[in-house]
Amino acid sequence: MKKISIEQTFEHPLPTLLRAREERYKHLDKFPELKNVTIVSESREGHILKQVRNISLADSMPAVLQTVLPSGANMLVEESEFDDQANVHTFKVSPGGGLDNIFAVKGISKYFATSEEKATRTYDIEIVSKVLFVGAVVESAIGDMYKHQLEKDKASIENFIRILKEEGS
Repeated sequence: MKKISIEQTFEHPLPTLLRAREERYKHLDKFPELKNVTIVSESREGHILKQVRNISLADSMPAVLQTVLPSGANMLVEESEFDDQANVHTFKVSPGGGLDNIFAVKGISKYFATSEEKATRTYDIEIVSKVLFVGAVVESAIGDMYKHQLEKDKASIENFIRILKEEGS
């Protein structure tokens, strides 16, 4: 099992960060970096927003690898819940097709104000792979990928906040 913790600070108030976090998935056309994301389902139960998203890896996976991997492995499935009272996001990501034996990522992120004009989000993530002999390598590679993706995600949120300000919304 590989564990990673990440903390990111935004130079924006918490309500602005939370709005951008939720609304950018409603405007996927403005974010080419999210073009591989499809919202499969979304429902609200009180203050809990539940989502299932598919994340296609087809464009980023080498063709030779696509032919070797089992069906469904080129799609990640993310199941998540966001508690908008506690500002806590829990999620699980695994390959499609019931292939969570290859790897599974479970995490929790928390959003909170650090001042009136700044907000922070933290991530605590566990990565587990049951691939024989190379599980630790898989976990480490996915951990590195997650760190990189969360930096891109932060930039995406910052960009969306800029767009919202320019549009005056």
